[in-house]
Amino acid sequence: MIFQERYGKGRRLQTWQELLSQLIEDIQLERRLAQEMGVQPITLRRWARGVVQPREDNIRRLLKAVPREVYPELMRLLANDFPKLLEQSTEASAPAVLPAPPVEVYVRALSMYTTTPPSLYPDALYDLLLQQMLRQLDPEQRGLAVTVARCMPPPASGRKVRSLREIVGRGNPPWPRDLSQQAIFLGAESLAGAAVTHCRLVTIPSRDEEYSLFAAHWVEHEQSAVACPILWQTRVAGCLIVSSAFPHAFTQTQQSLIERYAQLMSLCFRPEAFYSHSDVELRLMPLYTEQLPYLQNFRRYVSRKVEEASAAGRSLSLYEAQEAAWREIEEQLLELPLRQAEEETEKR
Repeated sequence: MIFQERYGKGRRLQTWQELLSQLIEDIQLERRLAQEMGVQPITLRRWARGVVQPREDNIRRLLKAVPREVYPELMRLLANDFPKLLEQSTEASAPAVLPAPPVEVYVRALSMYTTTPPSLYPDALYDLLLQQMLRQLDPEQRGLAVTVARCMPPPASGRKVRSLREIVGRGNPPWPRDLSQQAIFLGAESLAGAAVTHCRLVTIPSRDEEYSLFAAHWVEHEQSAVACPILWQTRVAGCLIVSSAFPHAFTQTQQSLIERYAQLMSLCFRPEAFYSHSDVELRLMPLYTEQLPYLQNFRRYVSRKVEEASAAGRSLSLYEAQEAAWREIEEQLLELPLRQAEEETEKR
């Protein structure tokens, strides 16, 4: 009776889409359902209109999220399109299963770890894990970017890690598939910096929030983000960053899944790439737009390093030249605020 008074509108509903359509007329309920299910509100509307048929796992999440008085009627209506749900109605009483990557991902990752040549291994494992994250976290390709940032090695022995550098990334539209060309430096001003500094997962649900416990270095398309440190024992190598084109995109379950992937990402790094907490002291990095002129000239930095080594009678591999170039760019970016302040003083 309560159901009919609140949602039935005086008649017996014929389909679960009709019921869902009436439920999401309440904007607050629509937002709550979408957030608890880990989908966007527009997805619920498409289901209600019959534009898209949801998967059974999404239907189960819908059943768990709807108001209690709606559950029996929704279950009755769903039985026509999803008969197996009735057979699995005892699922709610089963022990909760922690979210995790598929077993085959663990198998392939460990196989790569033990059999792939060192020159091919990191890139192969990055590709496996990042592609799987896109499939699992954004199956409808609504807009997701997954990036790995590593701790920049200190400039000298006894010095601190001062920044992070994005080294690899994959995306679904509106981001490009390969995000490596958009890699930037991140510091204490970023969500990734907070994750590395505090050695725990951190998140900002919405770019438009007026107040957040953490700073963020927002980029184009990004509306919400999660950052999780990549740890080995008590040491940190960098951060796994997941960005969505929609606000409030990450449920608690999805955040737990991101933590599992961050654990797998630790297999991509050698032991010497991990730093103790006392060796990390991140500083502020300029905005992406201010970094761009330096990043666009990266090849020029590399060529100069090779020429300088040749003039000094030393041989320098391409990898060594690239690492030296990144260190020089990091140094210049860290000095940029000071130079800008000096220029402002001179103008006065």
